[in-house]
Amino acid sequence: MAFTGATAGYQAAAQANDTAISYAMEPNYGVPATGNYQRTRFTGENFKPTDTTQRPDEINADIEAAQAVLTQTAVAGTLSGALSYGTYDDMLAAVLGADWANNVAQNGPVVKTWTIIEKMNGKWVVRPGSYCTQAQLTFAQGSFASTSFDFSCKQQTLADADPAATYTDAPSGRVFNTVDNFVGMTVNGVAPDGCVKQIQITLDRDGSGSDYGMGHADACGIRVGQLLASGSAQIFFKTWDMYQVWASGTQGPIVTTVKDADGNSYVLTFLNAALRNPVINAGSKNSSIVATFDIEGNPQAGGGTFKIQRIPAVAPGG
Repeated sequence: MAFTGATAGYQAAAQANDTAISYAMEPNYGVPATGNYQRTRFTGENFKPTDTTQRPDEINADIEAAQAVLTQTAVAGTLSGALSYGTYDDMLAAVLGADWANNVAQNGPVVKTWTIIEKMNGKWVVRPGSYCTQAQLTFAQGSFASTSFDFSCKQQTLADADPAATYTDAPSGRVFNTVDNFVGMTVNGVAPDGCVKQIQITLDRDGSGSDYGMGHADACGIRVGQLLASGSAQIFFKTWDMYQVWASGTQGPIVTTVKDADGNSYVLTFLNAALRNPVINAGSKNSSIVATFDIEGNPQAGGGTFKIQRIPAVAPGG
């Protein structure tokens, strides 16, 4: 007889390819958002709840530890992705404490939390009160432009029904590569003489955290911290120019610009940064020397540490 159709029961477990992650901003912290959710693209995630327990040191003759008592449950994780235009704009603005205005987001005092939902194996994992505590952008030779976003969440629950009423599809722009799409880096308006090998930018909510009280294991609220911008750069060592910038203690803008295949750009700017901790070593024979610098972001006069400008492609004939 002829065999037709598909084989059932071949999967050992639920498949990651069937997982979908979406988010919506919360009007009130920790209250799951309703209505429309924004789908997002991602390459991986590692959200998880972590229980904290305590055991009283009861004296007994049973030679066994006393019953553990749950004191709190912290939920946190990292959403990783490949950078494409428009995909992570919400999260980048959130970690900066900003709204987009005229296609610019600069660090400010705006606090945003999200409900993140994850469809997995026929149910929805719901994480309200999700606060972005760190964003990292990495541009490295030999790889695509990558992103990661750390979140601290109020709690995690499991739902049988979809919490979202509607969805907005994730942006479909092409991923930034580091060949055609890396426009360049400047330090105080000057491009390094050597080719740039890697740039990493970290936007951290320094001092942020969750607060816990009695009567429930989940978080009561968050401490927002303050923006701490930092990074690192690897540059093929051709001249001492960048070293002299470090030696003189000069501070100023450090700018990284990328443009995707469709002509959409991001301009990522440390508004007042210093180069720190130069490493310039002849490590081994038959090798090219690479200079590595840490980037220390500082506030400019009047305030402002980091700014992102997005520049959409100009339409043909526009």
